[in-house]
Amino acid sequence: MASAPITAPKGTIALSDTEEKFVTLLDEFATGYNPPIECRIAGGWLLSLPSHDLDVALSTASGYAFAEAFHNFLKERGVDIGSLGRIEANPEQSKHLETGTTRIMGLECDFVGLRSETYTDTRIPQIKLGTPLEDALRRDLTCNSLFFNVHSREIEDWTRHGLADLEGRIARTPLPPRQTFLDDPLRVLRCVRFAGRFGLKIEPDVSAAMKETDIQDALRTKVSKERVGEETHKMMQKTPLRAYELIYELGLHKAIFTGPVEPENPREQALAAAQVLTEVLKRTGEQGSDALWFAAGCSPFRGMTREEKGKTVSCVATVMLESVKRSADLSKHVAHLFEGAALLDPAATGRSQIGLVLQNPSVRPWNQTWVWAIVLEVLPTWNGQWEHDAILEKWIKFRSHLESLDLPKAIEEPPLINGKEIQALLQIRPGQIVGVLSKAVMEWQLDHPGSTRDEVSAWLKQEWESEQRQKWEAMVPPPVNKTGKKRKT
Repeated sequence: MASAPITAPKGTIALSDTEEKFVTLLDEFATGYNPPIECRIAGGWLLSLPSHDLDVALSTASGYAFAEAFHNFLKERGVDIGSLGRIEANPEQSKHLETGTTRIMGLECDFVGLRSETYTDTRIPQIKLGTPLEDALRRDLTCNSLFFNVHSREIEDWTRHGLADLEGRIARTPLPPRQTFLDDPLRVLRCVRFAGRFGLKIEPDVSAAMKETDIQDALRTKVSKERVGEETHKMMQKTPLRAYELIYELGLHKAIFTGPVEPENPREQALAAAQVLTEVLKRTGEQGSDALWFAAGCSPFRGMTREEKGKTVSCVATVMLESVKRSADLSKHVAHLFEGAALLDPAATGRSQIGLVLQNPSVRPWNQTWVWAIVLEVLPTWNGQWEHDAILEKWIKFRSHLESLDLPKAIEEPPLINGKEIQALLQIRPGQIVGVLSKAVMEWQLDHPGSTRDEVSAWLKQEWESEQRQKWEAMVPPPVNKTGKKRKT
């Protein structure tokens, strides 16, 4: 590997007025530092992405000490700056170099030394201060290893492939791909994310290495699920369909969505679900969401359950919580999409019939569940081409109908009388019967838009004093003992 970089001439990157001022001030300060420090800007900023985050790589080990001195330098000149933060060196968490963070003229800046990495069997890199070449070689892709030299205003390509690969839209690793991926198998997913986001073609040797069994095994077994989940989450937020295409082409679904058991449906259905979801969103005008895109990835596990601590648990929820380590809220939402889609009936017409379903926690937010219901109905006959206008029209008519009934607003309205008021009105004690009556109140309220508290109270009292009372009491579920079994009555 050559010791000098290929460079792109000054002016290759068009700086904004703020960036121009920042670079000028940084150059002035760093060259006057004792001893002078070389500063380079790395990361997505060089890929012509709209970004207010700057990673400044320094020829010194303490990014915080440099950032602190630069912070004072700017403060004396009246520059708009935020508070100064420190990320301590922590070898146990692979953070061997101290980092300084601050906001400068609206730009979020991280200052850290150039790094050299050596990997051990623990998968935790040993990091020390390195050269620009060593720092470039440790990065995931050549086009992500470029530096903007603050002093010369040139783009430096230390791998000697980065500029050409950026121009040719090629995803190539700075080091041999097997070495790169075995050093840190998460780079497989980072390569997928970058290739998807920037429309890069993965270089054949790189894609071949990504398909190798030992590398995929290392990704599945030696990388924390939190890191896998975070990288997958980033894919879902930018170019999710392209990410699923690459996951399918490279055979990576099993390494990401591991699951407690093998899925009952083919793993290829994740890509099919993503394709159908893309078409449905395009044709309905609805917005995608993290939950919808993760649901596509989990679709091979749909309908599967397992027993866990005496409870029946959705395998979709387990995959989300344990395989990709997403939050409890997001995991529940993804599982609810599958459950809620089964509750929606496009043939339903009654206001309360539809409204009570839309209020079900598994259906909320209803518009996302509506989208997913269409996806699941199309999926069994999907052949890669959209030939499902009849299904779509049926669901669009259903959406139009529920909107004409003003249900999106009505389901958000609180009940005209709450549980305590029901108890006082009917002179009953707290218990499960109150839940049955609250549902009856909401059903009546939905069927009588514009009704008042007095009207629903009069109706409820009248019904309670009729034969309807016995019907409501029969709806109360039997009591359950501590073992979870129904007690005999």
